[in-house]
Amino acid sequence: MLVGGVLLIVVAMVIAGAHSHKPTQADIDTAQARFQKQFASCMQGRVLGPGAQLPPGYTSLDQFCADEAAPNVDTALQFRDVALVIEHTSTFVVLLGVALAASLGGADWSAGTMTTLLTWEPRRIRVLLIRAIVVALVVALVTLFLQGVLLGAFSLAVALRGTSLGAPPGLVGTAVRTALRVSTVAAGFALVALSVATIGRSTVAALGVLFGYLVLFEGVIAGFRPSIQDRLLVRAGGVIVSQQPIYDQSHESFSSLGPLSSPPVLLGLTEAWVVAAAYVAVLMVVALLVFRARDVN
Repeated sequence: MLVGGVLLIVVAMVIAGAHSHKPTQADIDTAQARFQKQFASCMQGRVLGPGAQLPPGYTSLDQFCADEAAPNVDTALQFRDVALVIEHTSTFVVLLGVALAASLGGADWSAGTMTTLLTWEPRRIRVLLIRAIVVALVVALVTLFLQGVLLGAFSLAVALRGTSLGAPPGLVGTAVRTALRVSTVAAGFALVALSVATIGRSTVAALGVLFGYLVLFEGVIAGFRPSIQDRLLVRAGGVIVSQQPIYDQSHESFSSLGPLSSPPVLLGLTEAWVVAAAYVAVLMVVALLVFRARDVN
């Protein structure tokens, strides 16, 4: 699984590099001049309009205009996108962690060695808690390693076939913090997978239930009932990774001057951590109770 993930990253970066063309100095100068012109126009209020509020997620006009007018070279990989690359591949990384955790959690059940394990260590709660710690650490380390490979491969591809034009200071630190959040979410989802594998006593059961719930059920219910997104695990994980709250788009309000004000927050950053922790805690408790009471034969 680890080797497959590395190979997938390498192949993806080779393909991306093959379709990228390193910009000439003339391309860079043109993009820089366009940026300065668009940035100045934005700072004069010609993008948002007079009296308009900043879009959600921005704290200053300077920050918004820097993103809005960011220099762009269409034919080249751009290093300023590295944090977005880490964020946009987070679904793959988290699902890989779920598959790994389900495999680790269901291995003893599938191999029929759980009875032997409990003969060596009959304290079932201790067994499951240790397994949970090991699974969370393994998934966190594996996902961090894969994201490190992705960061290195993307940096190499940019050096060979791209540009660092427009990369803001501290970009690498932002990418690393994003990777840490992705691995934290992956470890949390891994504990959910371990709990389901313990309850179902099978890797297949864990994968089937989790992929069915996370991909199908949450996607469908979020489409029909957007207001319930603040209680969904996948949405909470997305907020944690992106650091962008989910806003309630069904409520529109206007200021006294007329412009549309920011919609109310449906799921904020703190609430997202609480929702994710609640899922992990509840499922781990259920798994502990089932594992403690059930006959393993």
